[in-house]
Amino acid sequence: MEKMKAALFYGKKEDIRLNEIDIPKINEDEVLIKVKACGICGSDARSYFNGAHERYKVPVILGHEVAGEISKIGKDVNSFKIGERVTVAPIYGCGKCSFCVSGEENLCGQVVVFGCNFDGAYAQYMRIPAQGIRRGVLVKIPDSISNEEATLIEPFSCCLHGILRAGVKPGDTVIVIGAGPIGLSHLTLLKILGSGRVIVSDIVNPRLERAKKFGADVTINSKEDNLPLKIRELTDNEGADSVIVAAPSSKAIEDGLKTVRRGGRLVIFGGCPENSLIQIDPNLIHYSEITITGSIDSTIDDFRRTVQLLSRVNLKPFITHRFPLEEVHQAMQVMKDKEGLKVILVP
Repeated sequence: MEKMKAALFYGKKEDIRLNEIDIPKINEDEVLIKVKACGICGSDARSYFNGAHERYKVPVILGHEVAGEISKIGKDVNSFKIGERVTVAPIYGCGKCSFCVSGEENLCGQVVVFGCNFDGAYAQYMRIPAQGIRRGVLVKIPDSISNEEATLIEPFSCCLHGILRAGVKPGDTVIVIGAGPIGLSHLTLLKILGSGRVIVSDIVNPRLERAKKFGADVTINSKEDNLPLKIRELTDNEGADSVIVAAPSSKAIEDGLKTVRRGGRLVIFGGCPENSLIQIDPNLIHYSEITITGSIDSTIDDFRRTVQLLSRVNLKPFITHRFPLEEVHQAMQVMKDKEGLKVILVP
C-alpha cells in the first residue's frame, strides 16, 4: 500500500502529529486529489490551541482551504480529468433536507465538513467522497489563479456569504469591524462589488495602515476614537447602510449596533468566545427597524461565484507565510502571533 505524509489532529491542545499513513483508496464514484497547497484557517488554529469542538471526529486531518490536482478518478466519475487543477468547497449537506433543497447546505444538520468530521488537506492526498462530488464541491481552478492563491477561495467565499447576508447594494456605505485577514477579504470583495464607501475599524494601528493599502476609504481606531460618534460625523448623522463585524468581540457587536442607520443591517461574522453576551437596547432595533443576522460558512453557490470574482483580484499580498507540512506547528504559532495575513502549508 502506498504511503503519504499527513498531519493528524488528535483533539487535544497542540496535539498534531506528522505520520505516514496509507494513501486513501477511492471507490468507483470518488476522486483522489494531490494537495498542492492548503491554507490554515483561524478555526484550525483555534482548535489546535484550545482543543477540538465536539463535532470534530478525531483523529482527523485538518485543512479545508485546498488547492490540488486530480490524481485518480473512479470509473463512474465523468466530469473531471487526471491532472486538472481543482479546489474544494469545504462543506456539503445531505441533499434532502429543507435547507439543502433551498440551497442553504451550510445550515444542514448532517453537514459534512472537510478537516472536521471528514479528513481534510494537511496531507499529500485527499479523498473526495461521492456525495460531495454529486453536490458539486469540486471546482476547477482558472489559469489566472495559482495554487497558492486558490487557497484563498474558501475564506473569500465565506466573506461573500456574509456580504450577501448584509444585503449590501452598489454605492452603500459599509463598516467592516476587524482588519485581520477576514476583514481585509471583506474589504476587497466590497470594493469589486461596487460598494460606495468602506470604513474599516480596528484597535491595532498597523492593521489599519494595512487596510488603507488594501483600499479602505476611511480607517478608525476604535480604542482611540469613539466609533459610533465618528461614524455619525462621517455619515451626516445617518449611520452606515451595513455593518459587518469580522472580529470575535462582544463590544465590537455592541459598537456596530450604534453605527448602523435606521433600516440598516448588522452581520455577526466573527465567532465570539463561548458564553459571550451582548447588551442590546431592544428599542434601538424596534424603532429603527435594524436587522441583526449571522453568517456561517458559505454555500456551494457562494463558493463557485467566488472563483469567478477572484479572477479580478490581486491575491498575492494576502499570502505572507509558507511552510512545508513538517513545520505545521511553527505555522500554527505564526497564526497565533498574528505575524502576517495568510499562512499556507505546501505538502
